[in-house]
Amino acid sequence: MIDPRSGPVRRSPPLLSPYLQLAIILLAGLLTTACGGGGGSGSSPGASAAEPVPEVAPEPAAVSKTPNILLIMADDLGYNDLSINNDNNAIDTPNLDQLAREGVRFTRHYATAVCSPARAALLTGQYPERNGYLPNGRGLSAELVTLPERLQQEGYTTWHIGKWHIGARQRTAWPDHQGFDHWLGFLNQWRLAGKREGGKLVPAGPRYENPWLQGDSDPGSYYEGHLDNILTDKAIEVLADLDSSGEPWFLNLWYYAPHTPISPAKEFAALYPDTQQGRYRALVNQLDSNIGRVLTQLEAMGALEETIIVVVSDNGGTNRESDNNAPFPGTKATLFEGGLRAPLIIRWPDSSYNRQVFDHVISIQDLYPTLLDAIGLAPGSDIDGQSLFPAIQGDAAAPQRNLFWEHVASYSVLSADGRWRLYQLAPIFYQERPATLYDYLADPTASVETVPPPEEPLSQLQAAHLDWYRDVHTVKTRYSVEGSGGTLSGMDFLRTPGFGGYTFGLGFSADYSGQLVSQAGIWDLSVTGTTVMASFGDLVMAGDIEE
Repeated sequence: MIDPRSGPVRRSPPLLSPYLQLAIILLAGLLTTACGGGGGSGSSPGASAAEPVPEVAPEPAAVSKTPNILLIMADDLGYNDLSINNDNNAIDTPNLDQLAREGVRFTRHYATAVCSPARAALLTGQYPERNGYLPNGRGLSAELVTLPERLQQEGYTTWHIGKWHIGARQRTAWPDHQGFDHWLGFLNQWRLAGKREGGKLVPAGPRYENPWLQGDSDPGSYYEGHLDNILTDKAIEVLADLDSSGEPWFLNLWYYAPHTPISPAKEFAALYPDTQQGRYRALVNQLDSNIGRVLTQLEAMGALEETIIVVVSDNGGTNRESDNNAPFPGTKATLFEGGLRAPLIIRWPDSSYNRQVFDHVISIQDLYPTLLDAIGLAPGSDIDGQSLFPAIQGDAAAPQRNLFWEHVASYSVLSADGRWRLYQLAPIFYQERPATLYDYLADPTASVETVPPPEEPLSQLQAAHLDWYRDVHTVKTRYSVEGSGGTLSGMDFLRTPGFGGYTFGLGFSADYSGQLVSQAGIWDLSVTGTTVMASFGDLVMAGDIEE
């Protein structure tokens, strides 16, 4: 792998082990021809599981060592931004393409409309709506067992590097309270500038150059260079330390590319036209090169065949600089196909599972139980995701169930057989836009709605959504009586009124005066005479009780 800091390269050499070098030399002419055409939409969206994959040299047999897990997330990488998905020669992802050939490429992986819900779903195995991500949430409640916490229980050392965006305001929402032994990164992109007012960090525009980062051993400081290069350098350093320990590890490496602002490092920008599209292609190529550097480190350590490698995107692309999601309509922040279908690759230590194109419907919350299943662990009974591991092994059919999404004022349902997608604005908007139904059998890209929508699938999906909505929006709490009052416990991050649409009602006698309810360090509610006062930190609101 070529380190971009030693000299820019238009196409980084593909991720190759020594045992693959000869095979790739022999295949070079064929691969060049195959990538020369096809533009942005060369293959069908639901590629057959029997789709041919380029021949590669035999891989070593599976190892018996407990596998490590490297989980890499890109930010806003669309389906069409992974070159191999559409044979797209307008984008440069040679390392990811090679990883996809060596591993399992998923063609119908669905994430979420924006990043926070996807990240919460991945780490919990639950629908993000269940934890208040609509789309943003205050954090993951302490009683949830996150993926890194489960791995910690099995002796894994856990590291998080990069973007978090699952909670910043409450200290208990940070990575080191959610299962990570160590971390370095940024809690959200508005902290990258490190702007302060009155001694406190305040939100500011995100940036890649000279970012402000923090972690368990660093309360916060500026780092010189390009953000994603810095994260890669740190990941390589951490991998070397983890390898020397001899214990299994989980590295959660969440990049910021190709999220806006589109600002590639100079050595990559110089390789492309100075246009919006050119800069975007440069940033994607830089992301690919950095992932290649990390995988080269794994190979140098001798850990490549002992590690489950996952590369995933949190949502579809924005389509601002390029047609990120072709051939699908919709963009990030929408519940249409292009906003939800996102790249996913998994490379397994056991070579018999690899070299597949997996075209069954899966969801990002399936990664939690799949990874645990792959290392012989059973996930808890309270998760929504389902393990794909038996299907990947060829021992069982892929799981089938309806999938659901919410975003701001709309919702969507995908039928269990993967044929129908329902899109509808939230109930208060029904009169403005009727429900629309898309038939993947008639139109695999889900670009044209079925008019009129068939009544049977429409009514079935609407009823299924209502049941799901009632389930995930019910906050499961416990109440214990203490004297004249009591304590409400459970799902602490969902019990702050007004955040994410959650609230509750409270009754009290007309002559009562004093504190009604409080959540330590967050908010409290009291009544004096006929005046009710609510305090949320520095924000104080008061109102009179009407007779």
